[in-house]
Amino acid sequence: MLLGGNEETRKIDEYAINTLGIPGIVLMENAAASFVKNLDLTADSYLVICGKGNNGGDGYAIARQLNALGKNITVFCIDNQNMSKDCKINYEICKNMNIKISSDIDELDELLINSRGVIDGIFGTGLNSPVTGIYREVIEKINRHSQHCKIYSVDIPSGINGNTGEIMGTAVKAFKTVSFVIYKKGFLNRKNKEYFGEIRVENIGVNENSFLHLIKAHYLTEKEIQKIIIGRNEFSHKGDFGKILIFAGSKGFSGAAKIAVNSCVRSGSGLVTLLTYDNILNEVSSKMTEAMTLGINSDFVEENFPEIEKMILNSDVMAIGPGIGKSEKSLVILEKLLSFKKNIKGNDIKLVIDADGLNLLSENKYLFKEIENRAVLTPHSVEFSRLSGFSLEEIEKYRFEICRDFALSNKVILLLKGKNTLITDGNEVYINSTGNPYMANGGAGDCLTGIIASLSGQNYELFESAYTGAFLHGYIADGLFKEQYIINASHIIENIPKYMKKLFCGK
Repeated sequence: MLLGGNEETRKIDEYAINTLGIPGIVLMENAAASFVKNLDLTADSYLVICGKGNNGGDGYAIARQLNALGKNITVFCIDNQNMSKDCKINYEICKNMNIKISSDIDELDELLINSRGVIDGIFGTGLNSPVTGIYREVIEKINRHSQHCKIYSVDIPSGINGNTGEIMGTAVKAFKTVSFVIYKKGFLNRKNKEYFGEIRVENIGVNENSFLHLIKAHYLTEKEIQKIIIGRNEFSHKGDFGKILIFAGSKGFSGAAKIAVNSCVRSGSGLVTLLTYDNILNEVSSKMTEAMTLGINSDFVEENFPEIEKMILNSDVMAIGPGIGKSEKSLVILEKLLSFKKNIKGNDIKLVIDADGLNLLSENKYLFKEIENRAVLTPHSVEFSRLSGFSLEEIEKYRFEICRDFALSNKVILLLKGKNTLITDGNEVYINSTGNPYMANGGAGDCLTGIIASLSGQNYELFESAYTGAFLHGYIADGLFKEQYIINASHIIENIPKYMKKLFCGK
C-alpha cells in the first residue's frame, strides 16, 4: 500500500488530472462511491458536514450518493463562499436535487442529535494552520455528539495534519476514516490514534501501480508481501535455501544465541551454524537439535581463526550480534567476520547485524566500510541514536528523513525497530503494519534477526528479507494475540512455519 503525506497526495491528484486526463470531478465521484461502501448502510439518516475545498466537494458527492440510496440526508454547509471548482459543482447539484442544506450553526446540535451517521468533509490533507472560528465550533460540536452516532471522516479527520498526525488546534474524533489511494503519514502518529478510528484506504478508479513512480514509501500489508514470495519447487534441496552462520551468545547471554538460531532454522534455512564461545557451547547445543555449532576458545579466540575462515567462506549469510557483548574478544571476531566480503562461490556474503554487533559498530565506525552494500542493520531507537549521532527526540521527529539519509550515506539497509518499524535502503521506505505491545519482551529482536537471516539465504533480496521478516514477525504475534495475552520469542519460533504457510501460500 502506498504511503505519503500532503505533498504525495497533491502529486497524485495532479498526475491523475494532468497526465492521465481524468477530470477532478470524476475523481471526486469515484472517491464518493468508494467512501459509501464503507458506511453502515443500516442507518437511515446522515448528516454530511462540508467545508469549501475538495474535501467538502467529496462530502457533497457523498450526500448525493446516499440520497440515491434513499437515505434521509442533510448537508451542513460551513461556508459557500470561494469554494473550489469541483466543490462548487457538487454543491450546486445537491441544491438542484433539493437535498436539504443548512448553514445555521444554531441548528447544528439538533441535526447531530437526529442523525445516526455523521460524515466529516470539512478539511483534507491540505490543512496547514490551526483550526479557529466557526470551523473549531463545528468540530467541537461533532465530538460532543459522537457517543450516539458514528463519525466517518473523508480522507483524514478534519483538524489532523496529514504529514505529522498532530492536532491543529482541534480535530474530529472519527469512528472510521476512509482515505484514498495512500495511507497517510499522519496515521502513524501513535499518540493521536484515537482520532483516526478504523482506517480504510480506497482507490479512486485508478490502479495504484499508475502512481508507483511518484511514491517511494509503502505501508506493508499481506498483499505487498505476497507479491514477492518465491515459493519452493519439488526439486529443491537444502543447498538452495542458504547456509547461515550466526555469531551470537556469551557467558550470561546464551538465550540470545538459542533464539536467533532456532528462529533461523524454523524460518526455513537449509543449514545453520552457530559460532559462539566454548564456555556456553554445551548449554546452547542441547537446545538446538537442527543446527550445527563451532566453539570459540574464550581465552584465545585467534586459535579458531582457521576454522572460522573456512566457515565464513562456506556461508551465504552471516547474522552477528545477539548476546555477544562488547568485549575486545567479540570485536576481534567481528573484524574477522567482516573482513570476508565474498564466499567460496564468489557471491557477496550478506550480513544481518543486531544488538551488540550494532554497539560495537557504533564504537568502531571504521567498520562501516566493510559492510557497504551487503548489510541489514536492525537497531531500536537507542541503538540507532548511538549509530547515527542523533538524539531520540530528533529521531522521533524526523524519522523518515534521518533513516533515509543514514541508509543512503552508509550504503546499508536500515530497519529501525519499534511501533510501525521503518525499513529503508535510502531510496524506498517500508513501514510495517504488524506487531503489538504484547510481544515487547526480551528475545523478540533476536528472533527477528534469525528470521531475516533465514529469508536472506532463501534467494530473497536483502531489502525484501528485511521488510518481509519484520512483517512476518509481527504477523505471527498478532495471530497469537487472538488466543493468548503475552507473546514471547519462544511462542513466535514455535509458530513460524504455520504462519509462513498462511502468509506465503494464503492458506
